[in-house]
Amino acid sequence: MTSPQAPRPPHSAAGPGVNEETLHLPTTTAGMAAAPSAGSRTAPSPYPVRPAFRTPAPPTMPPNTGGHPRQPAPPLSAPQQQQPHQPRRTRWEGVGFRPDIQGLRAVAVLLVLLSHAGFGFAAGGYVGVDVFFVLSGFLITSLLVKEVFDTGKISIAGFYARRARRILPAASLVTIATVLGAWLWFPVTRLEAVMQDAFTVIVYIVNYRFVAESTEYLNADQMPSPFQQFWSLAVEEQFYVIWPLLLIGLLLLVKRHPGKLVNIGIAACAAIFAISLVLSVLVTQQAQPVAYYAAHTRIWELAAGAFLALILPTLKKTPKYLAWALGVAGLAAVVASGVLYDDATPFPGYTALLPVVGTMLLIIAGTSTGGNPVSSLLGTGPFQFFGRISYSLYLWHWPILILIPLAVDAEPSLGLNVVLMVAAVAVAQLSYQYVEEPIRNSRPIKASNMWGLVTGVACSLLGIAMVITMTVAFAKVPPEDEAPVDLEAVEEAEDVTEIEKRLQEGLAITSVPADLEPSLTGADADAPVIYEDECHVDAEATEPPGECAYADLESDTTIVLMGDSHAAQWFPAVIRVAKENGWKLLARTKSSCTPADITPYNSILERDYTECDEWRDNVLDEIDEIKPAMVILSGEDSPSLSDSEDQSPEAWADAWTSTLDRITASAGQAVTLTDTPRSPTGDSIPECISVNQDEVQECVLDHAKAMDDSGNREASMAAAQDAGAHVVETVGWFCISGECPVITESTLVYRDSHHISTPYARSLSTLLGDALPAL
Repeated sequence: MTSPQAPRPPHSAAGPGVNEETLHLPTTTAGMAAAPSAGSRTAPSPYPVRPAFRTPAPPTMPPNTGGHPRQPAPPLSAPQQQQPHQPRRTRWEGVGFRPDIQGLRAVAVLLVLLSHAGFGFAAGGYVGVDVFFVLSGFLITSLLVKEVFDTGKISIAGFYARRARRILPAASLVTIATVLGAWLWFPVTRLEAVMQDAFTVIVYIVNYRFVAESTEYLNADQMPSPFQQFWSLAVEEQFYVIWPLLLIGLLLLVKRHPGKLVNIGIAACAAIFAISLVLSVLVTQQAQPVAYYAAHTRIWELAAGAFLALILPTLKKTPKYLAWALGVAGLAAVVASGVLYDDATPFPGYTALLPVVGTMLLIIAGTSTGGNPVSSLLGTGPFQFFGRISYSLYLWHWPILILIPLAVDAEPSLGLNVVLMVAAVAVAQLSYQYVEEPIRNSRPIKASNMWGLVTGVACSLLGIAMVITMTVAFAKVPPEDEAPVDLEAVEEAEDVTEIEKRLQEGLAITSVPADLEPSLTGADADAPVIYEDECHVDAEATEPPGECAYADLESDTTIVLMGDSHAAQWFPAVIRVAKENGWKLLARTKSSCTPADITPYNSILERDYTECDEWRDNVLDEIDEIKPAMVILSGEDSPSLSDSEDQSPEAWADAWTSTLDRITASAGQAVTLTDTPRSPTGDSIPECISVNQDEVQECVLDHAKAMDDSGNREASMAAAQDAGAHVVETVGWFCISGECPVITESTLVYRDSHHISTPYARSLSTLLGDALPAL
């Protein structure tokens, strides 16, 4: 996300004090003012044009009438002598203030806002970030190249001082306000993670934190971070660290020759563009969240803008008729990508070329000396207003969208989001007027690079101080509350009558028990031990994870727990049964991988889950070899399936039949556990409880809505019975009287939106043991 351009300041005789946002005024030959050459174009001047200075010719000597020889003229003084070996810097005319670029910022930020507000026609509005990336590469590179032609060098201190006073004050204010708002209103279950987000925002690595979080299956249903928008700023800051240093290296390589720097810089941009684009395409196909947030898959977009900055003199020669066509095509490409793309579009990858190329065409059109109607449109008042506040608006709109509904206890809706977006515009204008502009233009801060850098450091330290204050001095959850649950101390329900009694009492619970296990803040870490042991494998694995044996390892009776995470959630109960019966238990579970013989679609990888098919085949081969006494299977009733698969209940039944036929041929017993209830909204149940701690009943699940209604549940049960498997119906262990409580006694039933907690699973051990067939 780049910062908006400020209006061009009045002409000043103080050439070295050019405002950064104006960026470029025409450079001149070193050492003197140069008259414009024929055909060249310079920035307009309020002063009358004067003829170029010419060195006066020496005075004409009178004719020699006295018969004396004429004396030669005295030699010219040193300043008058021509210095044939002194290098003359080539002039480089920059962009100056560009209203069209300011207007293009408005288009970018409005696309982002429309998308985040929930307008369906702008579902692809996230491409506005790509527009910002190209503009950032163009403007920053223009500034650096201009500095080289003016001074023969790049001042790293000056560059970072300007960036610090331009970016950090507003960013730090938003960070501090968001930390405070999250502490006040965000679910306590997510508060620690949000504070970690804030810290990574301050050190500009939050994009890679989101890479790690987005690839975590267990984080899929968590409330989005109020710092989500900062990922693009982190990418740009990482670019700002590398790009000036690379240009300095290239400048030294060409022995400080500005013209040669431009040539080698063009080659460098082309190489970076090509390599990063290829990586973007490949990584998008394999792990789309990584490609979306990572710098190495986005840097080609900034390189595209940098390339345009380096060929600026050529762009100025673009014919007027061509500028018209490029402007229309460019704006159409940017808007079309925002309208035609949606969450299902593989992005960035090759699809990001449309908004990137569109932005490049708009820059080229606006650079032409002939003008064009699109650039004129972008220069109008409304576009200039939103372009001017675009940086603050981009920063403020997201935490307002996330935090305010929590503060006023309102359900997010399109109508509410529109109101919040209007409020965000007002807040952004105030931020621009009273934070961005005063600090950026402060005379004391601009007086030296040191004060600019000090300003940046001070802003960062203030942000870090706020994070530490809210997490240490005003911690909401004592550290001892995060101790793992002692499963051996869990009281098991003796029979169905007792579990029904607990469920009925759970429906009457209104406040969170003080001794809740797991605690709300510990729910996200409450996973069966097979996760810690790496026996529950992740998305990339295709082989069983070694032996991964539990309970009685010397037993001659082996049982296997197989399926996705909905099978893994039963591990605390299954291992208890295995220990009591002296069985050897093998854990064979994999995230999002249904045991049914069908190809899923992985929402984290955003592609067909071929690794699941390979893993399932390998586990079935293992079962054929070891011939266990029992295989216990479980999985989601309606996982996301590949588009190539039949989505009907009949196809689902066939997929289960295929798997069970192989298992029943090799194992002594095949058992299927029906799926457990889940939040119909997909929201985390502990998060719901944390924002309704005195109204827990608000989070109770409706039985009909919490269970699968696609027909898959009944189809899989029928298929299992037909295949000779033993079916254990579990719904009565979770729901009663048409409702499913979320707390029973002092036990949290669910650790997220659709997985049961380890203590609740352990409490069902006796019931599960009684329901399993005898061996």
